[in-house]
Amino acid sequence: MTVLLDKTQRYNPLDSWFYDTFISDAVRDMTPTLFQDIIAEIDDQAEVLDVGCGGGQLAVGLAAAGPRLRLTGIDLAPQQVRRARRRGAVLGNRIGFRQGSAMDLPFADDAFDAVVSSGSIKHWPDQRLGLTEMLRVLRPGGLLLIIEADRGCTFDDARVFVDRWKLPRPIARMCLPFFRTYIAGYGIDLDDGRGLLTDLPLTGATVERITGEPGIRITARKQTAPTLVQ
Repeated sequence: MTVLLDKTQRYNPLDSWFYDTFISDAVRDMTPTLFQDIIAEIDDQAEVLDVGCGGGQLAVGLAAAGPRLRLTGIDLAPQQVRRARRRGAVLGNRIGFRQGSAMDLPFADDAFDAVVSSGSIKHWPDQRLGLTEMLRVLRPGGLLLIIEADRGCTFDDARVFVDRWKLPRPIARMCLPFFRTYIAGYGIDLDDGRGLLTDLPLTGATVERITGEPGIRITARKQTAPTLVQ
């Protein structure tokens, strides 16, 4: 698989199929209250962007949980965009997916009320640039949420995650070194997450490990412009 050789390469059809078939549900279950957490922080008719949407699991799940939300997903891999469109078809025009790069998001400034990303930032050739793009398209006061594999995760947390892959247990356990080296090993740790947020126009930023899981969660809001006193 190409991502084992260069994590910044877009997924090829084999990469996409393997992730979508065997791993994506385990990523979703890493944060089982994620949809409710996001919905609690945004307006019920919010416009939400999912950067690095993969096969659309997060975007479709969030749209289903928030029946008045409008979701847009973007991913570099065309085969993942096709999967996401098939998954989201039942939701009609409340959800849409397109191919594109996190390095140059094809959206206007201040276009979304929330911008989220799960399991994608480790693949970006310039993480800081991708993050500033997310902020560019986020409206002032909007929610920023990023979830990524934790490079500093414990062996036990990694094993719990791999055991949820849709593979027979012995085969999943054989994948544990693969996960530690090529997924978590390409991820971020707490210091990385804090460093990415340095000097950005954010408020209420938190960078934390997901308890019992090999993941990091970053949450913040884009600063609003100061009110001028007359």
